[in-house]
Amino acid sequence: MPSESPREDDAQELLASMTTLRRQARAARQAYWLPLLLFGVLIAAAAPLYVESAEPPALRAGSDGPVLTGLGGGFLEKSTALGWYWLAALVGGYLAGLAWYRWHGRRAGVQTPTRAYVIAGIAGTLVGLALPVVLEFLLFNTSAPVSGGTSWLTGPLLGLANRGMLPHLVIAVGLAVLAHLERSRGLWVVVGLYTVVLVAVNAWFQVSDLQPGDLTRFSFMLAAMLPAPVLLIGGGLTLAAAKKQHNGYA
Repeated sequence: MPSESPREDDAQELLASMTTLRRQARAARQAYWLPLLLFGVLIAAAAPLYVESAEPPALRAGSDGPVLTGLGGGFLEKSTALGWYWLAALVGGYLAGLAWYRWHGRRAGVQTPTRAYVIAGIAGTLVGLALPVVLEFLLFNTSAPVSGGTSWLTGPLLGLANRGMLPHLVIAVGLAVLAHLERSRGLWVVVGLYTVVLVAVNAWFQVSDLQPGDLTRFSFMLAAMLPAPVLLIGGGLTLAAAKKQHNGYA
């Protein structure tokens, strides 16, 4: 077989160099370890607000707090404080992520466009404030065909909201948008595991026939904390990999 011409060799080398540079630029711009660690820490920091002062009943009447505290969960004793916490934590967390990516982009020379990530997070927070009211209306104030036809979705979502875990869903949506922007399989894996844990925890509450005495002071807290290790471990591993890669380039 005839050997490749020098021109073909040069073209292949140029293509290989461009591929390597593109891969290095993508790795340099990725900085999603901080949002993972940040939201993991924010979930963990909310733990005291999920602890009840006494063993809760299997079902507690929803609280009538301000609309701005709708993220706090109607079944929880400290729902108002938790609502204010999550409103500040979600808005602050997404804005901090925007500032972080801009700083990282200036330092690395390449930047992931994160405007869609922040918009998704803030919009998700606003939707989370209104969602419990909308779900209760659909479930309790509409005709039987409407409420029955939508109960497969409204019931689980309302349960998730009443347990104060709607902010976890807002975090999942924002991180999914970030994974798309980053084009990162690793981040998609973390988002997938986080979502699986979130769905599994809330599915357990949905299918369990809870009776008085089945829940302890710490039941809601444990449920809310279970997804946090996924973000913390994922963020820690990603940070370690980023440091190793940076040292390799240095």
